[in-house]
Amino acid sequence: MVFNNILILVTYASLILMIVGNDRRIKLASLSIVYLLTFIIIIQVWPVALASVKLISGWMGVILIGASQISHFEDKADPSLASKAIFQLLITALVWIVITAEAAAFNEWIPIPYTNLYLGLVIIAGGLINASVNQLLFDVIIGVLTLLAGFDIIYSSLEGSALVTGIFAIMIIFISLLSNYFSASQGEIAE
Repeated sequence: MVFNNILILVTYASLILMIVGNDRRIKLASLSIVYLLTFIIIIQVWPVALASVKLISGWMGVILIGASQISHFEDKADPSLASKAIFQLLITALVWIVITAEAAAFNEWIPIPYTNLYLGLVIIAGGLINASVNQLLFDVIIGVLTLLAGFDIIYSSLEGSALVTGIFAIMIIFISLLSNYFSASQGEIAE
């Protein structure tokens, strides 16, 4: 019980840093923490070897994205960041309140441990908010990878397939490589 509460609090903290933060290094560190949390949750229902594939592929994706963003780590201060951060924080809190209220009903439809379902839904919502509110490709890719990590928690609690794990790992790395390609081809500049 205490361990699950710690997982929930760390998930909230890392997602808030990812959604509200404006430093790309903090967002990448938050995504790394989300993948570590995904590993900790999945290891409770899967063997260590399969769960570690998820952790390694996620961290490889973070490294690939981080390598393409080295020249963009110095973000400039924007006067509208405070209002944007407040809006994102409020919308995130609202969505998480709805998830908290409805998670028990979802648990009747999806028969997995409650903590796995709850954290999966919270991470999906955080990724969806991050991908939909931001305009930079970097933030959208971080949001998509976060959304996929949340989906992975729920799906892995339902199905334990080595083939799906491999395909999912390739998909994470492929999305990260596409992010690098599109960042380079568009010449995205953090403004």
